[in-house]
Amino acid sequence: MPGVHHVPYPYCYRCSYGKEPSTCGVECARAIEDQLLRTILPAEETAAIVIEPVQGEGGYIVPPRKFFDELAAIAKRHGILLVFDEVQSGMGRTGKMWAAEHFDANPDIFTVAKGIASGMPVSAMVANADVMDWPPGSHASTFGGNPVSCAAAIATIELLEAGLIENAARVGSYMRSRMDSWASRFPIVGDVRGLGLMIGIELVRDQQTKEKAVVERESIVNMAFERGLLILGAGDNVIRLSPPLTITTDQADFAMDVLEDCFTSLSTDYDPAVNRNHSAVHEGCGV
Repeated sequence: MPGVHHVPYPYCYRCSYGKEPSTCGVECARAIEDQLLRTILPAEETAAIVIEPVQGEGGYIVPPRKFFDELAAIAKRHGILLVFDEVQSGMGRTGKMWAAEHFDANPDIFTVAKGIASGMPVSAMVANADVMDWPPGSHASTFGGNPVSCAAAIATIELLEAGLIENAARVGSYMRSRMDSWASRFPIVGDVRGLGLMIGIELVRDQQTKEKAVVERESIVNMAFERGLLILGAGDNVIRLSPPLTITTDQADFAMDVLEDCFTSLSTDYDPAVNRNHSAVHEGCGV
């Protein structure tokens, strides 16, 4: 898109700058200042830095806190607005109302949709008062609000504050306590990450080389479906778990039992040391 420039996301499992997870985090932010602002993008012509505090479609990636500290410092130094996209990560999904709270990050603007009204059509842009200085009516009646959706949003917020945010944190922590051992138990699992009920499971063909298990991910999705579990992919090779915030620990156990069965079934038939061309073996399969 004209006028939009990209830098790598702080994907510490696959650091674009060759860092280890323990040292990864600030290089992606510094690239804005050291590369873009010094070469092709003058700071005075830069309106905003826009980022998802937890990346969604790219693979459910959780950055380290130091990334946000560095990002905020750069934005402040150059008078650039900081904008967070909380469409996927907001409204209690991560165990806090906003994912930014996990990092004590304070954007100038953030956006929210989908979860704000439990799927009813409504979205919002929230900003500091000194940014939100539009005169009344400047955004036209097209964006004037839908009373039914607004009522759904109010009901959703009441439910979140009444216990669903706490449930997301509690059940998410319960799931992670079981899933954090998966990389040592299942060769197909390279990384498990997430906050609350926004969890990503990265699948690899080899844990050392981190070769992406793209076809295998699709196989797991199909196998889980045949066992009664609906899951989606994110990125090339990540399984995303984004259940309703009403989920119980029993339902979470069912989901994890199914996934463990799928990983076991796939691993039984697949040895990455001898079968590098696995694409036709499990495509669309189930047991």
